[in-house]
Amino acid sequence: MTNMMMFLIYTYMMSCLMLSIFYKHLLLSIMTLEMMMMSLMMLMYLYLLMFNFEYFLMYFMLIIVCEGVLGLTLLMLMIQFKGMDKLNLLNLNLW
Repeated sequence: MTNMMMFLIYTYMMSCLMLSIFYKHLLLSIMTLEMMMMSLMMLMYLYLLMFNFEYFLMYFMLIIVCEGVLGLTLLMLMIQFKGMDKLNLLNLNLW
């Protein structure tokens, strides 16, 4: 493996670790999910470049954007109704 691929795999693993540590805050969870998606996108780009299938990245970028918009919308609604972004004080049975 090249150094770039090793760096992207390391970045993905570190973002998985960060997601497991910061699971109580919604904003930090969204940021780590975006970091995971960006490292996966770069890794996919390196693999798809070899097979000349770069157009699949457009679909993946569309998924990344939709995930980010949905997460930020949920964050805004939660801050509007609850006043904070901590998930440990939220009772999901009431929603």
